[in-house]
Amino acid sequence: MRPKFILYDIDGTLVSIKSGFMPGLIDELLRRLGRDEAIITDTSFAGRTDRDIFSRLLESNGLDTSAFDSLKEVYLQVLDEMLATDHLITHNGAERSIDFCTTSGHAAGLLTGNFEEAAFTKLNRAGLDHYFTTGAFGGEHHDRNLLPEVAFEKGRELIGSSLQPSDMIIIGDTPNDIGCAKHFGCVSVAVSTGSYSADQLSQHKPDYMIHTLDKPEEWLPQILNN
Repeated sequence: MRPKFILYDIDGTLVSIKSGFMPGLIDELLRRLGRDEAIITDTSFAGRTDRDIFSRLLESNGLDTSAFDSLKEVYLQVLDEMLATDHLITHNGAERSIDFCTTSGHAAGLLTGNFEEAAFTKLNRAGLDHYFTTGAFGGEHHDRNLLPEVAFEKGRELIGSSLQPSDMIIIGDTPNDIGCAKHFGCVSVAVSTGSYSADQLSQHKPDYMIHTLDKPEEWLPQILNN
């Protein structure tokens, strides 16, 4: 069997941040930026990249995009200071699934809308950061559809030049995860652990639909052997 590169989304897939945490983080972020209030668009953040989210936040508040690096820096500081283990829900089977992949001779990586530093902050609090050394992150492109190509180049460094897009398996909980996998010719695995139901995700025609990452020995072999 050719080695596969299994790429995990983070938010809603491996972990979720409890609902009460983000308002406090946003309040502290605004305080440190010297703003009493801000316009927060009602567009869902699910499946979007941090670069896209923060760029649009600046635009909607009439702020110059040159402030992006400062906003990012403060956000990462606040996230690191405020996020604790009990703010996170680690989804059933997350660790077991990653461990099954790596002990079966495959490589695990990340494909996430998070900035790389934010991704590893969240994974650190969940005790999952030691599983990952590489991936594609939301600071690298606005458009999530371009992240699989970034991951592909890193996967070739990890596995070798024989890696093909069809050897990459992207596991995520949103339609954007499915879409970016299809865009680059990867295998899409949708998991209904986030804000989208299985019925909603199935409408986007993932290659595989699962309800949980638990019991990977029951669902992963079929994907890995195809």
